[in-house]
Amino acid sequence: MGKRFALVAIRLMVSVNLLYAAILAKFAGIPQSVALFTQMSQAVHGLIPQPVFRLGSGVFETTVAVLFLMPKTARLGARLVILWMTAIILSHIFVLGYGVFFVDALVLMLLAVSYLLLTRRRSHWDEPESVWTTAALETHKN
Repeated sequence: MGKRFALVAIRLMVSVNLLYAAILAKFAGIPQSVALFTQMSQAVHGLIPQPVFRLGSGVFETTVAVLFLMPKTARLGARLVILWMTAIILSHIFVLGYGVFFVDALVLMLLAVSYLLLTRRRSHWDEPESVWTTAALETHKN
């Protein structure tokens, strides 16, 4: 029961955080969000216009949040959160600088990694499931 509660809590915290950022910051176009994405657009020499950058990331975050909320797609959502947070962390390191959003990205990444670790499948030998374990099982059966 405790592990199940923790998994639901992780999914809710991460999804609410992503939806908050997408809906209230990116889609609403608050000045701080516009300034941040203008800076990102300038970093790529204007190849991606600020509105496309901002709204595109909002759509992606909304999609990832919905995937992470649904139990059947939560592991995929967690992987996408990790991928997205890696990109955000790198953008803060190389372009935007450190601050609240940097720390937020680190926390979300740690929560997604925790979710994946808590939900990993185990083989009948009580080892993490891997390609090598699966291949060894198939060879052993034959």
